[in-house]
Amino acid sequence: MTENQNPGPPRLWISYPYIGIEERDFRYLVPQLQNAGIEAVYDSFELMPEARLWPRIMQRLLSIGLDGWMYILTHKCCTRKSFTDELTSAIDQTLLHLGPGFPMMGMMCGIGSNQIPPMLRVLPCISFGDPDWKNQVSKALKRDASQAQKTKSRETRFVWKIHPSFEGNPSMTAIEVHTRGQAIQYWRFALPKNVSPLRWGQGPAGGKDISQAKLGETRGSGRYSNCDVNWFGAADAVSNMESAYAVFSGSLPEFICFGPAQGPLGPPAQMEILWPAFMMQSAGGSH
Repeated sequence: MTENQNPGPPRLWISYPYIGIEERDFRYLVPQLQNAGIEAVYDSFELMPEARLWPRIMQRLLSIGLDGWMYILTHKCCTRKSFTDELTSAIDQTLLHLGPGFPMMGMMCGIGSNQIPPMLRVLPCISFGDPDWKNQVSKALKRDASQAQKTKSRETRFVWKIHPSFEGNPSMTAIEVHTRGQAIQYWRFALPKNVSPLRWGQGPAGGKDISQAKLGETRGSGRYSNCDVNWFGAADAVSNMESAYAVFSGSLPEFICFGPAQGPLGPPAQMEILWPAFMMQSAGGSH
């Protein structure tokens, strides 16, 4: 999914989530890149205080036909921790769903590389003030394997796996998630409100079994990003050896979220999202 399979020029998405009054209009980058043989699509949108950035980014990147992502970096954006945290989450989700070889880059406008937060320097940062910037964008869209491997060092918070034909039943699919080390005592799933799992619970990693008993089972509802969700979870710890599972009959939900809760009965806090349909398509059914 990371190779350009479209006939014709590569398609690059340029995003500019601005804060407060928009600083500038970067639409002029589109014709300049077109002259360099790159078909660019530009979107700008205001980043609201309580809104999450990465669901909007992921929805756009999972569209058909995009071969790379370039995000605008301005002084105002890079000095806001809320923005850099959201951008980092969006990059992590892109790595999860599109793989480490998917081209991503920052376009520095009016700032130097020393002003870029360290977590964003892992990926190419191109200066608009560099006369060779268009060539650098073109090279970033064709990154070689060594650059892709460097990007791979960024890991998502949790390890996700999809188990088709769970327990030998072709109509059942299990989604498994566990941590990369540190245990989570109180864990939660969240699903779109119109979706319910066939069953869920905790069990050994590897898709072997799901415990019938649930310690401290709890559930509730709320909103995640702009979606109404139902959340549920328990208090039997999840770690790199013990996983949380949600089993579905028929179609998988559009998305599923997982993360810790702050207390035994409380709602989820910061969550990570999985887009099962895309993961099945890109990984052949498991990850």
